[in-house]
Amino acid sequence: MNNSQHKPLVSIVVPCFQSSQWLDQLASEVKHAMVEAGFSYELILVNDCSPDDTWNTIENITANDDNVRGIDLVFNTGQYRSTICGLLQTRGEIIVTMDDDLQQPPRELPKLVQALLDDDTTDCVIASFDNKKHNLLRNLGTGIMDLLFRVIYKKPRGIRSTSMRAMRQPLVTAISEYSTINPNINPLIFQTTNRIKSVSVEHQERVAGKSGYGILRLMTLMIDNVVSVSTLPLKCISMIGFLAALASLVLGTFYVLQYFFTENIKSDTGFMTQVLLIIFFGGTTLFAIGLLGEYIIRILEEVRGRPRFVIRQTTTVESPNDPSAEV
Repeated sequence: MNNSQHKPLVSIVVPCFQSSQWLDQLASEVKHAMVEAGFSYELILVNDCSPDDTWNTIENITANDDNVRGIDLVFNTGQYRSTICGLLQTRGEIIVTMDDDLQQPPRELPKLVQALLDDDTTDCVIASFDNKKHNLLRNLGTGIMDLLFRVIYKKPRGIRSTSMRAMRQPLVTAISEYSTINPNINPLIFQTTNRIKSVSVEHQERVAGKSGYGILRLMTLMIDNVVSVSTLPLKCISMIGFLAALASLVLGTFYVLQYFFTENIKSDTGFMTQVLLIIFFGGTTLFAIGLLGEYIIRILEEVRGRPRFVIRQTTTVESPNDPSAEV
């Protein structure tokens, strides 16, 4: 069935951090794109405790546009949790998420929404940027995460992992109900449904400022994306341990046989092999301990019961989708 004639309410969630300079332009471009396409919409701007004038800018925008709502968080939570906060406040049948830096052009929003409406068998449409305007380091990090998602979460081939996506309300409800303190959205989507498609959209240069994703942030993000949702790394370490034990048994048997059945054995035979093995297994052991530490840290974060976010104030009454301001 084709739902292209049905124009449901579309909720657009944008986590905001240090973006006061271009939020007016963002809201204006979103309005132009959605109105021109004939979609009813609401724009939800989530201020992730930004130190600049982002919240004041959001208040000014909402005062002049009834389609825009603002949420101000008490502490900085990061992109994922602030996005979840916005998702819990949505009222639309179709929910779109996007970044606040205008590299994901608002004019492409109707394309994502229409692609979802045109296919009843799809739960999520993810934007695919054929020509990204990120730097080399950011593109490399994205490529590695794409590979990890394909291996660990069985991400469908041909689907890019980006933060610009359109989802149906039942999928949003499902991923919002995960109680993890680190709700990495794309892995949760891949674990919840395989009814995903990709749509090619334009990617453009940043309007101003610079990306907050440096090398340390990218490394942290990669660890979070793997450790927070998947136990595959632990299984891999267990397999390495088993193979190492098997290899040591085979090597030990070889040396025993060599000792009894080979003449003229040199005293230094195998010295370099032993050194390399010690270095290898020593490094593997330290890596395994560090990996276990990452899991323990996340277990500690979960059992502490710290809220994922706390809402300080909103520009309108809260949505009935989320009866609590602390989650």
